[in-house]
Amino acid sequence: MTIQDAARAAGWYRFEQVEQYIPNEHKLFRASSPNYMGFDGSLSLTPAAIQFIKNQGIDGLISFNQCSYTDAEQKSLKEAGISFLHLPVKDFTAASTEQLDHLYRFFLEHGATLVHCGYGHGRTGTGVTAIQLYITSGQHPSEEEWAPVNHVEKEVQMEALRELRAKLEK
Repeated sequence: MTIQDAARAAGWYRFEQVEQYIPNEHKLFRASSPNYMGFDGSLSLTPAAIQFIKNQGIDGLISFNQCSYTDAEQKSLKEAGISFLHLPVKDFTAASTEQLDHLYRFFLEHGATLVHCGYGHGRTGTGVTAIQLYITSGQHPSEEEWAPVNHVEKEVQMEALRELRAKLEK
């Protein structure tokens, strides 16, 4: 069974490791929200989903989903040794610069981090790209290098990343 098959069996769709620009002391993963059924409110963090990410060594989980995990789900994450950061962002929009700053600080505090939104593209791609832009500060990759690969979907997300890149270049 491939890692993607195991991820799907545990409820994580479009699960993959992001390696470009990520330093060896960290790991970055991306996926859909667990058990995604087509809308932000459909997330369901099951014991199997938690066990899967724990087995991957993931100790930090960032959600851009509008809805947060239940208190019981957050408790289960904590008991599994996985820190959780919820940065609510409406679908098809972009995180604020402050949220992206918080995302990066959280990423730095963890050895392996999983980022997700609903489907696992637009907001997730924006978050993944933001981490890459912080890491490559001063040598920022061009939009052609990250936009299609990271699945940044909307112009508002591209604009937020351009603003971040301009801030980091100062």
